[in-house]
Amino acid sequence: MRFEVIPASDYIWNRLELINFLVQNQGQNIVLTTKSEGCCCRAIGLYDLLDQFSFKSVTIISSNQLERHKQYHINIHAPWRFFSVSNKIDSIYHTWNKNKVFATVYGRPLWHRIGIVAHLTKYHCDISLVGCLADPGSVDNRKLFEVSQLFHYDPHSLQNFAEIWKQLPMALHDVAEYTPGQQQSDGYVAQTKNLYPNFLIDIVAEPFTDGDCFFATEKTVRPMMLKKPFILMGSKNYLDYLHQMGFRTFADFWSEEYDGYEGKERYIKILQLIDNLSKKSIDELQRMYWDMQYTLDHNYNLLMTQTYNKSITYINEII
Repeated sequence: MRFEVIPASDYIWNRLELINFLVQNQGQNIVLTTKSEGCCCRAIGLYDLLDQFSFKSVTIISSNQLERHKQYHINIHAPWRFFSVSNKIDSIYHTWNKNKVFATVYGRPLWHRIGIVAHLTKYHCDISLVGCLADPGSVDNRKLFEVSQLFHYDPHSLQNFAEIWKQLPMALHDVAEYTPGQQQSDGYVAQTKNLYPNFLIDIVAEPFTDGDCFFATEKTVRPMMLKKPFILMGSKNYLDYLHQMGFRTFADFWSEEYDGYEGKERYIKILQLIDNLSKKSIDELQRMYWDMQYTLDHNYNLLMTQTYNKSITYINEII
């Protein structure tokens, strides 16, 4: 018997349906899939639920490369699919016209995304391109806004969001319609490449921020393909795992201390980093941009040649 778990970062959207499935299939061989998502099953409470029942066998299909369990069988599904790119990007998109400093390209209104959107909109509007497509005017869309999680992690950010939510959705007019889930050989940049010359730093917000998790999507690959530096809101040690793959990040240019943290601590440190970088002049940022060309070229070439390391080691095992 098979069931599709729909995960958020720290909870299960269809938890009641999952419990009903587990009750009805006790003593059977069951397969649970996280819909090709790479959440941490422990963080969403899946193992706690399974431990309340008895089954002949449990197989969990996940794209989280760090997923592991002593009792349940873990099947890692297509962990590198977003890195499988081949189409070269025209160099006209590998530029910066000094128009803006930061940018976001967000779909689902996850807690950290709406918090970052609120922060950029309130404090750095003049130097930010903010794209957040979720529409709070839609009843169905409102169900997706992780407002309670934002309040849990940082009440001050909720206050900021309360001041700007009526400005949503924020559409970026030079970005083609984004079609999630469709594998593309150009790293999904066809839909966003016109935007990238207009800003310097991509504020990437991957979907999962909790637990032992490494699930890199097109959101991480896209700035590499378009040769832009990024700050990354994701799970703890995310940048370290990119380093294991052979990619370079930007510790030579700003603090990446945030990578040693998860959840609220990571989020707050990223907001502080954004504030610090916002104080730099355009000339300072331009010099930084030129100095990081080696890093940007390295990441792009690693993707083009598909020579990145496809084996990573769980950080806690290294320590």
